[in-house]
Amino acid sequence: MPIELVILTLVAAITRFAFLYNPRAIVFDEVYFREYALHYKAGTYYFDLHPPLGKLLLGAWAAIAGVDADAMGKDPAVVMRVLPAFAGTLLIVVIYLLIRKLSKSRKIATLAAALVLLDTAILVESRLIVMDSMLLLFGITAVYAALKAREYTGRSQWLWFAFALFCAGCATSIKLTGLTALGMIGLLWLVDVINEKRWQNWKPAVGQAVLIGLIPLTVYMLTFAIHFALLPKKGPGDLFMSQQFQSVLKGDPLYKEDAKMGFIAKFKDLNKSIHVYEVQLNTGTHPYASKWYTWPIAKRGVYTYTAPADDGKSRYIYANANPAIWWGTLLGALVVVIGWIFKRQRFSRQKWPLIFLGVGWMANFLPFSLIVRPMFLYHYFFALIFSIGFVVVGLGALAGWNDEDNDKDRPFAFPSRWSALLYWGILGAGLAAFLYFSPITYGTPLTPQGLESRMWLSSWR
Repeated sequence: MPIELVILTLVAAITRFAFLYNPRAIVFDEVYFREYALHYKAGTYYFDLHPPLGKLLLGAWAAIAGVDADAMGKDPAVVMRVLPAFAGTLLIVVIYLLIRKLSKSRKIATLAAALVLLDTAILVESRLIVMDSMLLLFGITAVYAALKAREYTGRSQWLWFAFALFCAGCATSIKLTGLTALGMIGLLWLVDVINEKRWQNWKPAVGQAVLIGLIPLTVYMLTFAIHFALLPKKGPGDLFMSQQFQSVLKGDPLYKEDAKMGFIAKFKDLNKSIHVYEVQLNTGTHPYASKWYTWPIAKRGVYTYTAPADDGKSRYIYANANPAIWWGTLLGALVVVIGWIFKRQRFSRQKWPLIFLGVGWMANFLPFSLIVRPMFLYHYFFALIFSIGFVVVGLGALAGWNDEDNDKDRPFAFPSRWSALLYWGILGAGLAAFLYFSPITYGTPLTPQGLESRMWLSSWR
């Protein structure tokens, strides 16, 4: 393992696991996902907008960690944060592997992974009993595995391709936004079919097309089958379901011992209820919701926790952007686009990675323009990762960071002083902002003035 990846992994683990049990209180959406996960041990039916895999994984970890179902509504069960923190740590590893695969440069992969590591919004969501770090891990792993499959032929190619589709299925089974990973795999497959004229030997192409549909669908349906099997009793989700569904839940007033309802019927009933619920959300509001087109500038973050501390101070946890990274990425993207226009020859080896990362950004961002229900800054995380990759790879082309020959013997040597200053300056700015905003990332006691000094936009208040 390259030394820089060892360091990235250790730092990722430290930032995600440090003070993980603080606060010993239910923080923001933990009130939902912690409860959902514990319902599996109790066997009581709950209702949620999202597919069940994320809650199943949290429930499995809760069982391993010895969290009792009686903790619902009482114990904050903060030990359940370990699984999202672990997924958040692995995410940094996979981002390094993905960008190195695309750029062929250890410097570029290190910088991209480090910038994601230092983002405070992703960090907060990786330290709570929520599903975003697991979603990102499966989605980015799926894309990486699909790229890896293209290096091989025969059995190895099929295994990597199947693994990519399995991970895409897992991402989709956590949140439907994970479908973008499957879409990118399908796009890669289509490009290869066209470029390599695979229709001339059509059987392997057809076989892979079948897998694209079959594997993710199997994973998705299997998670629902497990979900229904583990929740046979009456619970708080009963009233969202039809009377027929309630008739098969033990303890429900409508329960009938001889009532029957198969898996497909339950699946259709649940998705119908989800659709009704989503329509109701379309007219809803939330104080921390934000419009999709404001996410790149991080106009509105999400306050997740506030509580008084000693000496007139308070603790705050705010899932908000590291502005040096989010705003710097916007500036960097502009520089890359302008550079590509006027210095096209410098991008000859990075044209394909930049197109791929640019498409990844659009695929994970623009579809949100079609959604009208309240959405939040964390819906931009996938797009943010691809935009960071795009900018770092592009700047690497301009500054000479992606010199493959140089990488072999001296992977962190630079072609000029200004090239090195740009690289370490970007990393230093991200680190400085990370440290400055860390009190509202970890909940370190702050005075009201200390909090106010970190509210750089009026919309952050």
